Amino acid sequence: MNLTQLYILDAVAGSESLLQAAIKLHKTQPALSMALKKLEQECGFTIVDRSQYRLQFTEAGRRFYQQAQQLLHQSAQLKSLAQHLSRGAEASLALAFDEAVDLAPFLPAIRQAQHQFPHTELLLSCDYRLQALEKLKNQQVDLAISPWYPVFISLGDFESVAIGHFDILCVASPEFLQQLAEPLTHQAQLAELPQLMANSEALNFDSGKLLPLQSARRVKVNNSLCMKQALLAHLGWGMVARHQIIDELACGALVQLTPKEFPKFIQGEVHLVRHKDQLLGPVAKAIWQQLTES
Repeated sequence: MNLTQLYILDAVAGSESLLQAAIKLHKTQPALSMALKKLEQECGFTIVDRSQYRLQFTEAGRRFYQQAQQLLHQSAQLKSLAQHLSRGAEASLALAFDEAVDLAPFLPAIRQAQHQFPHTELLLSCDYRLQALEKLKNQQVDLAISPWYPVFISLGDFESVAIGHFDILCVASPEFLQQLAEPLTHQAQLAELPQLMANSEALNFDSGKLLPLQSARRVKVNNSLCMKQALLAHLGWGMVARHQIIDELACGALVQLTPKEFPKFIQGEVHLVRHKDQLLGPVAKAIWQQLTES
């Protein structure tokens, strides 16, 4: 038995068919089927129930896979440790922010790490609607700062610490609201108007489900700048982080919408997040410590 066989088992666990698992592993289906049968022969019991339309573990296979997951997790950590030990401080550090998060409170910690580790290249990105967490899940970044919802715990890939709060408002331009026959007082009136929504499928999670209302008429946008420009162009109403529209609210270009049975705003925690299989290098540790202790 070897790690390659366990990686095959892991691919099977996340697939509906052997063909799908084979594609994930860049193997042919017959080769994958033969490797799985060899593993079962070595173990002395059937791991996968092939009688169902969708692949399922037998009871023994399920228990075996649970133990295998621990070994794969330890293997990933060992590989990560070897990489960090071979190069000392990180040559580069990638940090992803969600656009719903106000960066200002967190940048001093990054600045301090920059002074402490001047030869480490910092790669910062601002990503829309949970795409920062998607990058972290795929281990494309070292750390993410993002809105956090309890449902993310079920993903099992993350370790996180609360470091702040986010605040999202429902807004529209006064010109856009002129199409209403009566002043906005009820949620049902909004349901009849075009709604600006995020065009994002990060984490296979529909962020629109977190909204208190979804209109049947929708305009999808792919970043917060496009969202704000569409709001100012009177294309619809939408949900926007407060810090992104402070000036527009102050001058009256946008107004907050507060119909009955509709929350004045959506609030939640901002978390600093790491991937559980990635060991943090010295620079990432310094940023983690600074942000979680401040």
